[in-house]
Amino acid sequence: MSVKTYHKLKVLPLGSIQPKGWVREQLQRNRDGMGGHMDELEHDMLWGPYTEFHGPSCWKEDLAAGWGAEISGNFWYGEILLAFSLQDEKLMKKCENWVNTVLKNQRADGYMGAYTEKDNQWEDFNAWGTNVGMKAMLAYYDATGRKDVLEAVHKCMLWFCENWAGSNKTRYAGAVLLESMELCYQRVGDERILKFMNDYIDFLERNDVHRISRSAMLSPRLDYTSMHAAGYANILWSYTAAYKAGGDKLNLQAAENGFKKLKEKALHRTGGISCYAEYLAPTGSAVETEYCSFSYLTAAMLQLTEATGNPMYVDELERIVFNGAQGARKKDERAIAYLTSPNQIFATVTSSYATHYMHIYTPCYPTACCPTTSMWVMPNYLRTMALQGEDGIYLSAYGPAEIRCGAFTLQEDTRYPFRDTVQFTFCSEGDVDTALHFRVPKWCKGMEMTVNGEAVLVTAKAGEYQTVCRTWKNGDTVCLRLPMAVETFKVDDADCAAKFPMAFEYGPLLFSLHIPERWKEVPGIPNTPLPEDWHWYKVLPPNTNDERADPNEREGFRKFNTCYNVAVDENIDPKSIRVELCEEDGYVWETPQIKLHVPGYKALLSYPPYLKKTIDPYFAPMPVHGELMLELVPHGCTNLRITYFPRAKLPMEDLHFNPNKV
Repeated sequence: MSVKTYHKLKVLPLGSIQPKGWVREQLQRNRDGMGGHMDELEHDMLWGPYTEFHGPSCWKEDLAAGWGAEISGNFWYGEILLAFSLQDEKLMKKCENWVNTVLKNQRADGYMGAYTEKDNQWEDFNAWGTNVGMKAMLAYYDATGRKDVLEAVHKCMLWFCENWAGSNKTRYAGAVLLESMELCYQRVGDERILKFMNDYIDFLERNDVHRISRSAMLSPRLDYTSMHAAGYANILWSYTAAYKAGGDKLNLQAAENGFKKLKEKALHRTGGISCYAEYLAPTGSAVETEYCSFSYLTAAMLQLTEATGNPMYVDELERIVFNGAQGARKKDERAIAYLTSPNQIFATVTSSYATHYMHIYTPCYPTACCPTTSMWVMPNYLRTMALQGEDGIYLSAYGPAEIRCGAFTLQEDTRYPFRDTVQFTFCSEGDVDTALHFRVPKWCKGMEMTVNGEAVLVTAKAGEYQTVCRTWKNGDTVCLRLPMAVETFKVDDADCAAKFPMAFEYGPLLFSLHIPERWKEVPGIPNTPLPEDWHWYKVLPPNTNDERADPNEREGFRKFNTCYNVAVDENIDPKSIRVELCEEDGYVWETPQIKLHVPGYKALLSYPPYLKKTIDPYFAPMPVHGELMLELVPHGCTNLRITYFPRAKLPMEDLHFNPNKV
């Protein structure tokens, strides 16, 4: 049915955009790694909650329904996105089996979550968990068109409309239910759903303790520790969803302002939300990001792109996908880190500032929200590549793919973000009159365009779309050149360490000094014993012995630290930085395709010798003792690194020992 909704752009049906090149390789690695096997490693955790109403036996009974709903729902939402993005028959069959089992379990009153009638069905986690489960069901409906799935989700949404009416709502995470409510409303147009969404926003206005009410989101204040950082990203989606369903511009303004102040105060240049013990915190060199934040924020950026048509949110989505979300993944896609930071020298049992094991790389933590949501990142990026508008197709995020748009297909060939050219080839059986809109990234100065080899005058500014409207013929080509340049930034960590370190970017890529990693298997604390070929890992820098440096002499421990005891001139001229385009074959996140050669300095007093956690260096600016050339690689190619560089105190200081031998 036709339902009036409020959005400028809309995603194409799931499966319409097929990955190619490095994007396909990464998704295939995920299929062969965590994505395709996580449910086998933790069967009870990921299969049981919606199908058998239980979680792992080691969970407390009062957690099984809530966490089970969230974690299982997160997994199946990601699994469905992965399966249909790859058109993988085996994964699609696995998803069909789960969907059919969930449908059979739907109660007569319509409820289709992980709680039983004996459980407290008014817990916060019921809405939070059921939301992702229903998003999974709706993603499956979008990919297959199965009406019984949509009808079942509709009934489940009505159960909440009835049973969570009035004050029977929660004020922490329950509001994320608006996400699946809006997706359902778009497809069925039931006004009871829209009323519930508006009632929930009114409820938060009267019962706000986490600074997530609409008025709080509209205010200029961002209160650290007020809200779970990943949950804050979900709330951005919730207000965007409320706008897309009902058209209340205050809801959209709440989401946009909520992101604006997040970016100003608590968003790393990696794209990750900064947090301490998972709650909002100011940015800093060693301040962590929970992996869920990468996942939820890509989803929120996609939603804001749909709602507003503003390509700024695609810039932010690409920042997450190409940087922070890659830097927290093992490159074979068999493990992720729950928490990571821009500067990270260790990833061990005790190196996190939150709690033990949160830096460890593993395919499935005891509370596996982060491994499951890590599956969303690449499919969200893929779905953002082409969006449908009333006046044509908007080519938004760039990457190698085949885009099926009904009467025509676009072949997108590129090595972006590692190169600056993107070529589209138009494929159709006949001529097609339509407009194609090409995003000009905010960082791009002077995009160049040719159509069938002839130059086109680009009138769009950075942060806009360049439109080409014509009669397209089979074989027509559009070639974009997106010139990239080195940019230097002083990171604003005023609310944290106030050291104002330096960062380097080239196009959409953030660059890091790679600390060579030593991967060591550790027993971990999985709920279910892992098969022999699956492991938990700690990651150590070189020249360490059980996480400790050689204490023999001053030169000895300085040598241990030399690989990351560095600083840069805060007034460095970007023209002094050499860009190296690497032509080596290999997986792009293992074999850097581009490097920056940056003049720097040895800063031998940056860190004490027996570190176990990454700290902020004490000095700002930092005393330096010798020149050197730093070789930086994309942040996503690292797991240990320095990304925020201390500012050098110049002129250099003299030392009694020769720094060139250290």
